[in-house]
Amino acid sequence: MTDTPTESLQIFLPMRPAALPDAQRIAVWARRAGVDVRVGLVATLPICSGMALAIGEFANAADWIKSASCTHLSAGDWGGLRDWARASLPACPTPWSLFNDRGPEPEILPGEYWVESGTTAALPLQMAPPEWCLLQQAGAQGSRLALAESCTGGGLAARITALSGSSALLRHGFVTYSNAAKVQWLQVQEATLAQLGAVAEETALEMLTGALRDADLAAAITGIAGPGGAVPGKPVGTVCIAWGARNAGAQVRTCHFSGDRWSVQYAAGSVALGGLLGLLLE
Repeated sequence: MTDTPTESLQIFLPMRPAALPDAQRIAVWARRAGVDVRVGLVATLPICSGMALAIGEFANAADWIKSASCTHLSAGDWGGLRDWARASLPACPTPWSLFNDRGPEPEILPGEYWVESGTTAALPLQMAPPEWCLLQQAGAQGSRLALAESCTGGGLAARITALSGSSALLRHGFVTYSNAAKVQWLQVQEATLAQLGAVAEETALEMLTGALRDADLAAAITGIAGPGGAVPGKPVGTVCIAWGARNAGAQVRTCHFSGDRWSVQYAAGSVALGGLLGLLLE
């Protein structure tokens, strides 16, 4: 890493960015190093002074990077982003990632916190997105993943399949949005749904069991993303998340996330990813 402080960094994303979470992590990393950051959505990369980073596809990228201070990287290339940050930003303490519904520090993204080493359940991900780390870890071990999603509507699968090489990890995913689909495709018991409802740890565990029939690892998510759908005792933001491995004990957690629909869905996916990573890093 460079020892010379950088005054500012401009990050540019396409008008419909697939790399917004990547940019958010880079921005937080830079601010931890004392760098002022501005993130902008642009159709065409502008002429700029100072350090600038473009993430994603731009028609004029080839001409833009002729400036020595401008760097262009593909969306989802976290390895490249990490290497660029290490080489270009001032050194700063490397945090560990903690995934839950409440943490001791402000969230960098919904459901994800950066904390100091030694914190219980924190993972040493080197600031990378959890989906990227899961792909690296599971790929090295040859594990195959299945997902059972309800309130996230396939959002977790989308985060994984946005990454190159994801076919080596993800075997299949179920979007069982209705109770009938949970029964038909995941063999969730009708009695469980009748007695406890779709948003219950028991339901999440039965969804997990169904997903694990033909996979090494699995995660299941069922909850209330909002803005409607709350019932007595289960407010908006209540999400039950289960994860586990074949022939190993399953884990389940009920979280209470805040924020809008997207925030709840994204946070639920991050907690599920954190749980799966915990299994692989044990």
